[in-house]
Amino acid sequence: MKKTITLLFAGILTLGMSAQNFGLGVDYMMLSGTMVEESEDHHDHNHGDEDELSTSSAVLNLSYAYSINDDMSVIGSVGYGMGFGLIPMKAKFNYGITDKIHANVGIGMYMITDDHYTPEESPEGSEDSWKGSSNEFGMTMGVSYAVMNNIGVSFGYEMIKGGDHSSLNAMTVGLTYGFGGKSSSDDSDE
Repeated sequence: MKKTITLLFAGILTLGMSAQNFGLGVDYMMLSGTMVEESEDHHDHNHGDEDELSTSSAVLNLSYAYSINDDMSVIGSVGYGMGFGLIPMKAKFNYGITDKIHANVGIGMYMITDDHYTPEESPEGSEDSWKGSSNEFGMTMGVSYAVMNNIGVSFGYEMIKGGDHSSLNAMTVGLTYGFGGKSSSDDSDE
């Protein structure tokens, strides 16, 4: 039964997909927030006895753009972060302000794989106990500019984890190549 549901779901997802709507990109994420600051403080007190948390990450992305109309599209992307370990999976709306400039906003799930990350859990012995997860939901927003027909650059902000005691944010600069003949900002990750 699981196999049937999986095949049905995969078939629905691939229905109507075109190779021209795919794009490849690389993003450079500059991380900030209390999670990064606490790790740096901990590292300074130990005088280098531990591995240092990376405050940046290069993320390789594969994206797919589905056009809603002439000015708007939905972009889904998945990436793999090197440096600070994370796997971002994002879905966002991309709106064309001009032929070359696009604004986007969306949500994402960030699977944090970095060894320095420990998910928050409930205190031991509490009545409402819960386990932490390395999967964090966040939001993304940004702008992109189509430099050439298939190449675009982007700038964005990602709120990966927010909270009173632990937060993680990123400023992102990206470069994307779109396989289709459309402007690359339609296929851009940011």
